[in-house]
Amino acid sequence: MDFEFTEEQKIIRDTIQRLVVKQIEPLLKEYPPDRALPKEACLRIVRLVKPLGVLAARLPAEEGGSGLGNVGAGIIAEAVPYEALSPVSATQVVCLRVSLGGNDALKKRIIPPLLAGEKLGATANTEPDVGSDPRAIATKATPDGNEYVINGTKIWSSNGSVSDILLVVASLGKDQQGRNLITPLVVERDVSPYEATEIAIMGVKQAHLSEISLRDCRVPRENLLSGAVGHAHRILTASWISQRPLFGLCCVRVARKAFETSVSYAKDRRQFGKPIASFQLIQSMLAEMDTMVEASRLLCYRALSLVDKGEWCSRESSMAKYFAAESALKVTSMAVEIHGAYGISQEFLVEKLYRDARVIAFADGTSEIQKLIVGREITGIRAFT
Repeated sequence: MDFEFTEEQKIIRDTIQRLVVKQIEPLLKEYPPDRALPKEACLRIVRLVKPLGVLAARLPAEEGGSGLGNVGAGIIAEAVPYEALSPVSATQVVCLRVSLGGNDALKKRIIPPLLAGEKLGATANTEPDVGSDPRAIATKATPDGNEYVINGTKIWSSNGSVSDILLVVASLGKDQQGRNLITPLVVERDVSPYEATEIAIMGVKQAHLSEISLRDCRVPRENLLSGAVGHAHRILTASWISQRPLFGLCCVRVARKAFETSVSYAKDRRQFGKPIASFQLIQSMLAEMDTMVEASRLLCYRALSLVDKGEWCSRESSMAKYFAAESALKVTSMAVEIHGAYGISQEFLVEKLYRDARVIAFADGTSEIQKLIVGREITGIRAFT
């Protein structure tokens, strides 16, 4: 067992940490903290991290893969503020899913401009009346000559309003058993326009979450991911397995910041003539916070290392995301408690971290869904379809 990063991974870690301090965090401060970043800022962020290979981390070499791997992508996810990581992550997922299901012509047309930082990607899976069951989606893709005509509404699309390329999951109808034949289709905004409305959210306010409206949106037939009709769930699941620990590490970053801020505050804040860090209850909370952060990191990196080894690790992936998300919620809540009344003041960082943790916890499936996935892997029995 080796819990240390390789020398190459340490170089990536140190490089991204310097980049965050010197360029990414100053870039975020150029814009209002309470509204989503403009597209120009999102493109700047993508181009800043592009040389590290994170956009191509999970692609094969023949499609521009960087060799960074999932663990390398995790190092970047843990280091970069979620507001900045969101456009990078959404673009990366589009690249991965097109790689998994697209034909050669589609890959050559879609992936290179995304990897070059010329275009931004987004996914559109969830619908207002359909949460965690992609097979129940109502968005339709109707064949019409050499095109598909898409009609439907999507919600909670990360990066949707600033995207150039949208990967939409739609239904082509029913099979003989009455099940939805769902498939991802690539929608290029300059060819097939769609509407996107920004959703105001409680945390990570500089990130984009959008509602997408597709009305008679025509896309070429070749934009359907080949071989995916009725099997889109395989493509989605394959990407989710590697994506969930990455979101787990986003939670780790928030929790770690809350812990470090709390340690510093507890040493400086004095009550009854001594620092509150000397109080037993404060030390108990700090010990619990530190343990949850470290356990979350280990679970996430273990899952990512299994993916890099080619193992199907749905259990470990969902376990990591669930534990890291719940730990971040608890750690940030305890950070607010340690700060007392100052914890709810917007002048102190922990208030923002508390809200951010609540938002990130929903990404790529709630904790409840993650637990059901783990339960299915344990028992071999599905509690949901």
